[in-house]
Amino acid sequence: MTSGGFPTLSQLIAWPTAHLTDGADHWTATSGQWYEVFTQVWQDSVSADWHGDAAEALHTRTDADRTKVSALSDQLREAASIARTGASGLEAARSRVRYAVEDARAAGFDVGEDLSVTDRSRGGSAAHRAMRQAQAESFAGTIGQRAVQLVNLDTQVGQNVTAALGGIRNVSFPETPIGTGPLPEDPPQPPPPVPMPPYQPTVWAACRWRGQDPSKVVRTFYHAPISAGFRSLPLGTSILYCGDEKYGLQHIMKRHGADWQRIADSRMPGAGNWRYLADYAIGATLAYPERVEYNQNNDTFALYRKIYTTDGRYIFTTRVVISASDGKIITAFPTT
Repeated sequence: MTSGGFPTLSQLIAWPTAHLTDGADHWTATSGQWYEVFTQVWQDSVSADWHGDAAEALHTRTDADRTKVSALSDQLREAASIARTGASGLEAARSRVRYAVEDARAAGFDVGEDLSVTDRSRGGSAAHRAMRQAQAESFAGTIGQRAVQLVNLDTQVGQNVTAALGGIRNVSFPETPIGTGPLPEDPPQPPPPVPMPPYQPTVWAACRWRGQDPSKVVRTFYHAPISAGFRSLPLGTSILYCGDEKYGLQHIMKRHGADWQRIADSRMPGAGNWRYLADYAIGATLAYPERVEYNQNNDTFALYRKIYTTDGRYIFTTRVVISASDGKIITAFPTT
């Protein structure tokens, strides 16, 4: 450091970035290891030949831990991305300092450790000396400005990485199984596992056909904790809005209403309005998904659930697509 506490020229030219890339590599590897281990524990708990309340508690706990670790893995990967971007930016800023120093030296000036610039030449007219002095001051200003930019960027990168890693050290896994106590903000409770006869559907709110009220809430469903790949969504609610041609009830009616009604008429005689069947199937699928897929292109989860009659006969499979960020229902339709 210089006497004023600012880095010396040698320190600026050799400004370190390896700690950022090394950290990014470590966080990326740790992210994958965490997710893999906790997912394996959850899969082992589900596949174990064990039934009863204790088994259900184990499934709930391992799934909750997996969901928590999935979020932490995302956090580590984000920190790694910030660190790599920061390292690249610092390397560029360091190069700009070096280029300015090389330009000054090529023009016949010496650059000191304190970033001072002095002329190596001697003699010449007063006008020539004045011109050389002005050049020295210009080079010094450029070098000093780029040095400050490098130091400030380093501080900013450090703050961003620290913020991205915030809270990870304090994460704990309480011994009491998660999900056995009251749920935060009292979200709706899941319906009983399918099949659930006789079913009394919740009445859906009406939407105007011309789509004047896309943000109107039609129905609120419970959804279980959802995780696929490196994306996760904690348990909560999924809202079916009136929407438009691309999402919500308007989309479901126009694109899949006939499919729902065909299933209701041909495979569940007496089911009545297709919305009764859709209400039950959507609720069961969100609460007890058998398979989940994540689509990174549009940041959505697709949830699947087989629906059976009361005597165990398979009827159809429900596919519900929701937003991975807030659980909003995009579409839902039956497949056979």
